[in-house]
Amino acid sequence: MVDLVKIRKKKARESGAGSREPEQKPQAEAVVTAPEPVVAQPEPAATSPTPDPRPPTPASNKLDQFKATAGQRREGFFEREDETTSAEQVELLTFIIAGEQYAVSIEHLVEIITPRDATQVPNADPTIVGIISLRGTMVTVIDVRRKLGHPPAAGGNDARVIVVERAGEVLGFEVDRVLRVLKVDSAAVEPHPVVHSSELTEAVRGVFRHANALTILLDLDKLLA
Repeated sequence: MVDLVKIRKKKARESGAGSREPEQKPQAEAVVTAPEPVVAQPEPAATSPTPDPRPPTPASNKLDQFKATAGQRREGFFEREDETTSAEQVELLTFIIAGEQYAVSIEHLVEIITPRDATQVPNADPTIVGIISLRGTMVTVIDVRRKLGHPPAAGGNDARVIVVERAGEVLGFEVDRVLRVLKVDSAAVEPHPVVHSSELTEAVRGVFRHANALTILLDLDKLLA
């Protein structure tokens, strides 16, 4: 007699074996390629400034250098301006005599005072008005109007005596009115024309214009000689 139980078990084993899926072979692992090493490029070395071989300049020397170069002519933008302002300037005192404008250098100017009575000197030159005392100093007053060919002064509230010192001697001369002190470029003074007399011509150093007014520059040394 056939054992049905064994036959069924055998069939069940065979059918189970036939329906089992074949084992899958394990897939080969993907090969991960390591990245190529990056070679670091060396950074360029920082360029240090070339040291100045000269020793540091002390502050006092810098100040001396500034003083030495101050006012020197610069090239470039200010070149034209420097050329027009580089002329030597002189300071002049301007005044009026008989309606004409005159000027003298203030180099020997001592004082400007109001007119006062002068003591006449016997047998003196006709151009000497007399002597006045200025705080104990004797001042010889010269008649400049006469030397310039003008008539005697009519007097006035604006009249002044200009006191100067020349060759160790204190002298004064009367003017109708004192104007102001000017700074004038020496190059602006033109040679004087021939005027009035030879004495006046020698006393005139030149002429210049200021505020459209013609001014005669006088030579004190020759005017008061």
